[in-house]
Amino acid sequence: MKNITKYALTAMVAVLALSQGAYARRPEVRHEDVVVAKGETLSGDVATDKSLTVDGKLEGNATAVGGGSVTVNGELTGDLVSMGGPVYIPGLVDGDVSSIGGPVDVSGKVTGNLSAVGGKVTLSGTGQVDGNISALGGSVEKGANSKHKGSVNSFSGDALKSTLAQALRTVRYTGRYNWRSGDVSEDGGHSPWLIGGLVGIGLLILFSMLATGIVLLLLPAVFFPKNVENSAAAISGDMWRACGIGAIALVGFFPALLMMVVSILGIPLVPFALMLFAVAGVLGLSAFSVVLQARFFEGIKKAGPVGLPGKVAAGYAVMAGLLFFGKLIPLIGGLLSLIGVMLLAFGTMTGLGAIWMTKMGTRPFTPAPVPAPLAPVIPPPAQ
Repeated sequence: MKNITKYALTAMVAVLALSQGAYARRPEVRHEDVVVAKGETLSGDVATDKSLTVDGKLEGNATAVGGGSVTVNGELTGDLVSMGGPVYIPGLVDGDVSSIGGPVDVSGKVTGNLSAVGGKVTLSGTGQVDGNISALGGSVEKGANSKHKGSVNSFSGDALKSTLAQALRTVRYTGRYNWRSGDVSEDGGHSPWLIGGLVGIGLLILFSMLATGIVLLLLPAVFFPKNVENSAAAISGDMWRACGIGAIALVGFFPALLMMVVSILGIPLVPFALMLFAVAGVLGLSAFSVVLQARFFEGIKKAGPVGLPGKVAAGYAVMAGLLFFGKLIPLIGGLLSLIGVMLLAFGTMTGLGAIWMTKMGTRPFTPAPVPAPLAPVIPPPAQ
């Protein structure tokens, strides 16, 4: 719960950093390969949609968003951001390194943190990283002679915030530059890296929404565990009945709300009805998450979480994971996202039915009585 809340807050901080970073100083965007020759010193931030090579010294931040390679043989005094291309660091980066969609190979030294989203991180030779290494969707490989002073994380909100803040600042300015100058891609659309930056922002927003959702679903499990357990028992005991009742509740809620709006006496009840419906939806989806994770771990023949909050988090993670990673995986990603949406919709509807059956989870679930079989009719004996 504590870590999930931290990630959700970090995502919101990242959005604020993005809005502030977009108005920070804007580097000159270059539509060509950038090379800082050996013995040369270049002061100021550099941004390009091509490749970047630093053989000398670059005093400032560097951003490459075109999918080209980034190589630092010399020294970079600021932060390095790369989107879509490989990063090679035989030299020195005196700041943070962030990469989205490309591998990172460090055979030199990075004094700050290193983060990679969707790419492998390798410390080869005598490579050294003084800060933390974060890899989301990729592995971390260390050589025998490499040095790493920080920790290895599967996710770092601070690193992601820094990456997206700098990338958005460059993408926003470059987009304005292209629109004014008429510089578009060959097929008549905007540059692919600009579209990729917008997609990255969209994924951040989606992640923030999913992180907020898991915090909401954990609240009933923490403060009203008995209600969640009773509702989950109703879903497990009679899922299709709960689904039918939930469907009727969804269909009938909005007409009932409309009747309240047109009625003078019903208008004061509208906020209460909306709040009650929202609470019932969150409580019901939390209960459905418990059932979903049980079925999931039974299917893979593994032991699931023991505590109720862990069960809710695991069940919701299945749905949220299908939605989020469905946006990242080509070809079958659309199918995964569709399955995630269907599970969320079905879970919400079934959860609402379970809430009705258990009176907001306050009553234990009682299975419907099974009618006794009729006794066979024995004809009277013939006279």
